[in-house]
Amino acid sequence: MSAAELGDVAQEVEQKLDCALELSTRWGAVLLLDECDVFLERRTTSDIKRNKLVSIFFRLLEYFEGVMFLTTNRVSAFDPAFESRIHLTIHYPNLDYTSRLHIWKTFVNIGDESSLSEDELDELASVELNGRQIKNVVKTARLLATHEKTQLAMSHISTVLRIKKGLAGGS
Repeated sequence: MSAAELGDVAQEVEQKLDCALELSTRWGAVLLLDECDVFLERRTTSDIKRNKLVSIFFRLLEYFEGVMFLTTNRVSAFDPAFESRIHLTIHYPNLDYTSRLHIWKTFVNIGDESSLSEDELDELASVELNGRQIKNVVKTARLLATHEKTQLAMSHISTVLRIKKGLAGGS
């Protein structure tokens, strides 16, 4: 389940999370809580509402006897109190060139034909993106190609990457 499904009002979060943990324990199921950053972030004196959510999460997690996976992209913002409550942390390093090349080839070759050469795929693999970003770039580039009624080409991908870079750079 996504952390967003739990809501953002303390009482609602407590009820929904308690129910999910209860069902997971009863069924012997593994619970995946995706994008749970709001519950894991370091508490501050200026955000009482979020502090309350973190405290509820701490309390319920403390007594949960099942297996739960928590996903986040913001490990550096973890509340230090979580360290003693999490039994195992798995870090996924950034993709290397070979992994990115494989992902580019996989997404480019799904569905419609493309006109990308091996050299172009090599060039794309040198761009430091994660798998989700690569998927999104290819998906958007395919939409451009479909709009132009042409095969997916390097020009479509380059356009998307240029726009993405502009947005990331604040331009």
